[in-house]
Amino acid sequence: MDSKLFDICPNCAGEGTVQAVNTTETRTVNKEAFEVPVTYFACQRCGESFQTMEMDDSLAVARDLYRDKHGMVRPAQLTAWRKSLGLSQVELAAVLGWGVATVSRYENGKLQSEAHDKAMRMAMRSPDTLLELTRNASTLTAMVRERLQRELQARAGAAGLERAFLAGCRSAPGEHIDLPKLAQLVLLLSDRDGVFVTKLNKLLFYSDFKVYKERRRSLSGLSYERLPFGPVPSNFRLLFSLLEQRGDIRQVDVRVGNAEGTQVMALRAADLNGFDEEELTAVLAIKKRFGRMSATEISEASHQEQAWIETPTGATISYEHAASLSV
Repeated sequence: MDSKLFDICPNCAGEGTVQAVNTTETRTVNKEAFEVPVTYFACQRCGESFQTMEMDDSLAVARDLYRDKHGMVRPAQLTAWRKSLGLSQVELAAVLGWGVATVSRYENGKLQSEAHDKAMRMAMRSPDTLLELTRNASTLTAMVRERLQRELQARAGAAGLERAFLAGCRSAPGEHIDLPKLAQLVLLLSDRDGVFVTKLNKLLFYSDFKVYKERRRSLSGLSYERLPFGPVPSNFRLLFSLLEQRGDIRQVDVRVGNAEGTQVMALRAADLNGFDEEELTAVLAIKKRFGRMSATEISEASHQEQAWIETPTGATISYEHAASLSV
């Protein structure tokens, strides 16, 4: 904290006597003690200490530590979730069956009860649960109820597709599917101009295998299968349907010259913060290497890879073949 905020002590008017002090103190939440950092200003002349409005409240910090320890919802998470639904505090209170003051207190830092926290977590995690609460919220206006029901039905559909995709695909050995990163990878490789599914599948293969070659772990956690037109991600059709349902991409049947097929078009820019520097460098190198190739050309290139040559049709391609990858 910058002590220059106080060139003069507001208590004794001493010049240059105020310094920032960083320490810790013990705060108790529900009979549990937490050590929290505390910052304040102290005057070396008169001994007076004081804080600014911007400084963290130690009790609020202790409450968040308690929430984290017990897996409870933080106030900022509750507020962000409410706003993502386009609801006011009054409307969220109606949906949850609480008083408006309760929602307000929780968003402003009051520690929630275990029962209310469980209700929040269930509503936040399950579109189906929230949809049922919305249907039974008698004090919601018809316009808000109908709008929220439409959005939640779409989310519930996406949640069902996500479960089906994860249940039906195979992950790389010793890894798990990183769906958020996979979604951003698809957006990064497809762009807004679109790319044929056949080519996109090869770009995903090369990206995952190149990163594995360099770091002994894949980008997405997906496994890949050998099909006649080259390597494809496990359960890729359901993957693209899921991303389309979520509003990330659009699939369009097109004809470009003599080529006819389905293109994937990104509906938003990829969030590059989901990749570290080495991962992003690897993916961009793949885009540069194969970006101007047609779907046919990249398929033919993949057929020259040991990963495709030594894997039977329909079988899972071992990531050990990444060592011999041409890129």
